Amino acid sequence: MDVLDNSTLAVMQARPWHPKWGARLGATYFVHKAFPWLGRYFGEARLRSTLAPGLDGIVSWGGRLPAKTAMRIARLRKLPHWHLEDGFLRSVGLGKDGSIPISIVVDDKALPVDAARASRLELLIRDAAGGLAHDIGAPIREALVEHRLSKYNNLPHSEPRLDPSTRRRLLLVDQVFGDVSVEKALGSASAFDKMLDDAIASGGQVIVRTHPDVIAGHRKGYMTERASKLPGVTLMADKVSAAAILAVVDEVWTVSSQMGFDALLRGLPVRCYATPFYAGWGLTDDRVEDRAQAAHARRATARPTVDQLTFAAFSLYPVYRHPKSWKVLEPLQAIDYLIEEIAANKSKG
Repeated sequence: MDVLDNSTLAVMQARPWHPKWGARLGATYFVHKAFPWLGRYFGEARLRSTLAPGLDGIVSWGGRLPAKTAMRIARLRKLPHWHLEDGFLRSVGLGKDGSIPISIVVDDKALPVDAARASRLELLIRDAAGGLAHDIGAPIREALVEHRLSKYNNLPHSEPRLDPSTRRRLLLVDQVFGDVSVEKALGSASAFDKMLDDAIASGGQVIVRTHPDVIAGHRKGYMTERASKLPGVTLMADKVSAAAILAVVDEVWTVSSQMGFDALLRGLPVRCYATPFYAGWGLTDDRVEDRAQAAHARRATARPTVDQLTFAAFSLYPVYRHPKSWKVLEPLQAIDYLIEEIAANKSKG
């Protein structure tokens, strides 16, 4: 087994649901190719094939076909399985551009976006609601808001181009069609239609945040095409940060986007038309379909504050590692690193 430093040992002790350090873990070809650095989170040994002998367990990334294949193999081989994903604070650049995340999450129960089952994140939020997490959660939330950070931090903080209005400004977040989080959060295409219908009926200024690739016709959204044909609805595809958008709206309505979580951290009212991890706790106005009622009943047993939610999502759940030295970081150290990276990128530009 690899020698453990004190910081890595502390992470293991705080997160007993993780694989043991140095465990022999299998992963699909997709994971090997897309995340060659991933083994650094579990020991110095490389990840192996899901079919290799003598495995201690199997890991998968996300919720698409390779992940489903890995889960099936784990079941057939009667091996433990862990779901992996980017943390809620990821990087300055995008993963598709090769940016290594500063954090990942490891879940032995379900993906964090999966509302049909209680993920490890859901259990941590429930537990945080029963404790005194404000002293840790509040400084993290305040630092994220002060430095205008989100999951990705590659876009400028320029003010979006919007028509002036005296009406309440409602931001509706469209998502790319087929987004795994929509189905996993017990949402649907009809949830986006209902969200748009409700917004129009409200009399507010309706702004639909869409993806630039959807506007360009490269991808399909759930409601962009319909919204573009409705009078009085503004499509926003400006390449600006989440913080810049949230600074100029009064409410955020979403199905399962992390934009709703960013809005909660900033004290904005959030309405959810599905069950992302931050919904169902009494912090959001939830307008869900019948199949999500069981998930909401399960979460109704706890009522965390926003700072307790922050503590669970940014401190208890993820593991932070410096993407060059691989040293374990605390959440505020990870925030400092991203601030430095953003400043360095600005000086280069």
